[in-house]
Amino acid sequence: MKISILEFTPCADLIYQMRRDPNEGYIAADANTLTLGTGARLRPRLVTTYAGGKATNVARVLDKLLTPDDKVEVELIVFRPDSAEGRYIHELQLRELKRVRVQPVIIEAAARFCVDVADTARVSEAHAEFNLSPRCMWRSSGLERALEYSSTVAADLLLLAGNPPMMEETGEVAGDLASRVIEGLRARASIISLDTGGSALANCLTSEAHPDVIKINESEYTSVDQQLWQNFRGILVVTDAAGCRVWENRASGSPQRVGAPEVTRIYSTVGAGDSMHAGFTLSRWVREIDCLGAARFGQAAAAAAVSSPEGTRGVAREAVAKLFSGITAN
Repeated sequence: MKISILEFTPCADLIYQMRRDPNEGYIAADANTLTLGTGARLRPRLVTTYAGGKATNVARVLDKLLTPDDKVEVELIVFRPDSAEGRYIHELQLRELKRVRVQPVIIEAAARFCVDVADTARVSEAHAEFNLSPRCMWRSSGLERALEYSSTVAADLLLLAGNPPMMEETGEVAGDLASRVIEGLRARASIISLDTGGSALANCLTSEAHPDVIKINESEYTSVDQQLWQNFRGILVVTDAAGCRVWENRASGSPQRVGAPEVTRIYSTVGAGDSMHAGFTLSRWVREIDCLGAARFGQAAAAAAVSSPEGTRGVAREAVAKLFSGITAN
């Protein structure tokens, strides 16, 4: 089996830990608001740096979870600039991925760095966290090159994850990128799995070439007109803090609920959904587990990611297996 993962918006993820401190941290936090003091100097502690982007996170977790018995070839196709930042992100990817082959495609674009800052020390109080995630900027020539290259890809499973880049010339998001890629590849990919939201998701749902699987979170699910789901007959997995809902055919029937396993400590939620996507993909299509079982395995992978100080880098097969055994479907 061959899995091709397309990464349109690669980045370097920097994870920082901050503390409750009115001068060098934050004052208070609840479920919706983080309060900082005027003139405060945030002095968070760097925890880790790694290659990011939703598709890269999926590739990393697959790389962690694959065993010698899994007969699969995985490639991560990365559309990136030939700049110092772009080469640095490439080096991070090469350093972290063993089973997954990295295939860079050079385009005219600007690389990005994303910063997640969280207080992981106060587990009994509201979890304080915020994320700085700049848009990935492409030039029009980059879009043309990405579409041209994507049209040559062939795979048993094609996976697309992440928000689309912004076009430098217009300042508008390339909301039709994913749908155009799917249309061009539909005949050469047996299974297409998608994780995106907003206009990109809406365009994929209105296109004649639908993906076979959509894995999104609750906010992405509600980011589009709900009538657009009426004709989607593929698998839909919608995640939230308590677990996920799973439709084996979104156009008919009701979803089944899969709960998330309890974890004693959450370090960061960055990469949780991507870990879910990776776990579901591996268990459903490589190991041929049924849909609900695959959702349980995905939830276990997500729990392993959030409960590790290294996020998706800390996902371990043994931890996922233990978490998997404790999850039941409702």
